[in-house]
Amino acid sequence: MKNLITGAAGCIGSELAEALVARGQDVIGVDNLSSGKMEHLATVLGKSNFRFVEADLEEPSAMDRVIQGVNMVWHLAANPDVKFSEGDETNKDLRQNTLCTYNVLEAMRRNGTRKLAFSSTSAVYGLSKLQPIPEEAAFPHPISLYGATKLGCEALISAFQNLFGMQCWIFRFANIVGPKVRKRGRTVIGDFILKLRQDPRKLPILGDGKQAKSYLLSEECVEAMLFVVEHARAPVNIYNLGCDDSLEVTAIAGMVAEAMGLRGVEYEFAGGDGGWPGDVARFCLDVSAINRLGWKARHNSAEAVSRAIRSTLAAMNEAAGAGALPACKP
Repeated sequence: MKNLITGAAGCIGSELAEALVARGQDVIGVDNLSSGKMEHLATVLGKSNFRFVEADLEEPSAMDRVIQGVNMVWHLAANPDVKFSEGDETNKDLRQNTLCTYNVLEAMRRNGTRKLAFSSTSAVYGLSKLQPIPEEAAFPHPISLYGATKLGCEALISAFQNLFGMQCWIFRFANIVGPKVRKRGRTVIGDFILKLRQDPRKLPILGDGKQAKSYLLSEECVEAMLFVVEHARAPVNIYNLGCDDSLEVTAIAGMVAEAMGLRGVEYEFAGGDGGWPGDVARFCLDVSAINRLGWKARHNSAEAVSRAIRSTLAAMNEAAGAGALPACKP
């Protein structure tokens, strides 16, 4: 089995590469390193069944250089920052999400690769009145450019599957957390840790702190993807990946402060319902479909976040010891 992973130097892509290499499968990792880091791939670099190629999927011909003989594409590359801020280009999600996905699909079509797994997002659901949100919810109405372009990717994948005989797996992720830190688009855990390093007495928090979302460990996310690809056999398979609960931002703030040995941290809320324009403030995914298939997360949202805080702090302190980051001090 020859696999190609886009976004291979990212937090999830690198763990997927490690899992596939450990299974003895051949893996080509592709990344433009705008957000991913080569150190994320330390465990697989040098392995005989892994090859890394630096390439930008916005170039239509980039995939043609690496896709020959590939049986399965794991398309995880995307804009790493879901937030839209004033002054941002409004086409960055279109380019990095939808157009790159088209380039991947078109290269697959031209080269006869027929299997694709795709990292979508729970942001496609928008402000759903139905909670927990099942995959077959009424037509999604995303409220962010990120969510809208990911939904566009899903539509392209469905059309290519129908027209060109592909088999596809689409994963709508909860918030994925783990020990690795990206160059851009920090998770809430990494954001809080860095802010408390700068000032351990107060913590700026976007929104009103009542945002509540589902969280899943990156290692369990990879396990779930592999399980679904092995067991779901429809032409197009769409699954929520997460656990069956959610966790408030203020609870995460308290967990981070406690793990850092801090007491009496003052929270400074920016105000508003969501953390940024287009943020879905509260959601919980219905994961009964993947549970029926035979996979269930071992950790709930609080447990996933707790483990991710400990591993992130350990990784950051190790980097600080090497001089890459300021030391984490109470």
